[in-house]
Amino acid sequence: MSKQATIASLIRTAAKSEAEFVDTVDNIFDEEDVDRIWEFFDRLNVPRSQGAEGTDLQAPLPVLSGPSIVRELNFQEEVKVATGVQRYLDRHERKIKWHAGHPSLEGADNVLLLFRAAMMVTNMRLVRLRKLLATKDELSPIEWSGARTLMNKSYLSFRNFLALVAGDWIDAVQTTVPREEMTEKLGRFHELVDGQIQRLEKLKEEIEERRRELTVLPEGHPPVKPPIYFHGDLLGKGPWKLYWSAVNGKAHDFREALA
Repeated sequence: MSKQATIASLIRTAAKSEAEFVDTVDNIFDEEDVDRIWEFFDRLNVPRSQGAEGTDLQAPLPVLSGPSIVRELNFQEEVKVATGVQRYLDRHERKIKWHAGHPSLEGADNVLLLFRAAMMVTNMRLVRLRKLLATKDELSPIEWSGARTLMNKSYLSFRNFLALVAGDWIDAVQTTVPREEMTEKLGRFHELVDGQIQRLEKLKEEIEERRRELTVLPEGHPPVKPPIYFHGDLLGKGPWKLYWSAVNGKAHDFREALA
């Protein structure tokens, strides 16, 4: 029996390149060990010096196989995984903030790699959520609240990354890098962003369709349809309209910056 890799070694491997990031994330989910998955993401740290060697930044986003739920996870386990993933996303969001404060053409590879990884992970966690909601028809209020919080944080995290890359960072780079050089470096990356927004819209509709089929069982009260609002999140009709307006607006700004 081969020796199980340590979390530290997995983190070092995942930080080497996008291809190894994808393989390592797939492998850690294949282990089906919730504690190890949580620890991996909680500690995962891609350095700001990581460039794009061996990675086509314009290529379609790889699909992580983490969404494959081969056994019925309970909602508590998935919430724990989600907390680790969110720590990873928050940490790397701060790295892009650093790049916005230190704009350079050399740092562009790292920014785009981090953004690509964030988009891949966001897709993965939302597909996991969609599959998890398909495992049972009746949820406790705590289970539904956890599901909505996970969805809410996934979408808000993407909006934060997009606002940083297509706003603070690109604005800062434009002040220090000739436009022609910046356009050549970023190429048609904006098309990946447009495609990601379309993908998130589709996932939102799929999860919303499933919500309408579910039932929540409040203790001591009659069953109800899962409410769309929990703890100040954005998932009512009005907030969704504002959300899509904001992300599509930022995507437009990104395209214009590279035109």
